[in-house]
Amino acid sequence: MEIFLKATLILHIICGFASLLTGTLIAVLKKGDKRHRMLGRVFFFGMIGVSISAVIISIAKNNQFLLLIGIFSFYLNFGGYRAIKEKTLKPAIADWLVLVLGAGNGFFMIYSMNTVLMVFGGLTFFIAISQFRINLKASRGQELGGKEWLKRHIGMMTGAFIATVTAFVVVNIRLGEDSLIPAWLPWLAPSMILGPMIGIWTRKYTGKKKAKTA
Repeated sequence: MEIFLKATLILHIICGFASLLTGTLIAVLKKGDKRHRMLGRVFFFGMIGVSISAVIISIAKNNQFLLLIGIFSFYLNFGGYRAIKEKTLKPAIADWLVLVLGAGNGFFMIYSMNTVLMVFGGLTFFIAISQFRINLKASRGQELGGKEWLKRHIGMMTGAFIATVTAFVVVNIRLGEDSLIPAWLPWLAPSMILGPMIGIWTRKYTGKKKAKTA
């Protein structure tokens, strides 16, 4: 078991580094081209590795915090990837199952009464409610509006990237008991800094282009 856990930890670190690197490159490079798609696939599978290994380690170590964060990351990553693969957003059974998993995980995040988890849990509920409404419309064949799939892709994939950055910051920034920086700040700072980029990228890539004037 000890060897298995060490191998899982190594996998977690490798996948985390791959996701952090590719996610950073995606953030700064041109969106939508062949290079973006290639990096996106690496990021997606890297995050799958991160999530699965986090769940395994959390169960072995009885670490509820890591378990909830691992499921949270998986939910965002899966939803963002599925949006680009199924642009009609018509949900398959797997989409509904992962949505229920994400919403249930959000409930337990809030129930934990941990400040960081409560914030992420509230965010999960907001995303899950929006996703449920859109899934319901898509399953009924109703009109969704322009580029709804891209909005979901940008929002959920950027959220998964923020989760990766958060893990990197928390692991590498150790605050002493006498630190003036509150303990929750490393956990929430990436969301506060990178979160606004979701709105910026969404407006840039899904907003209507203004007609050129003569």
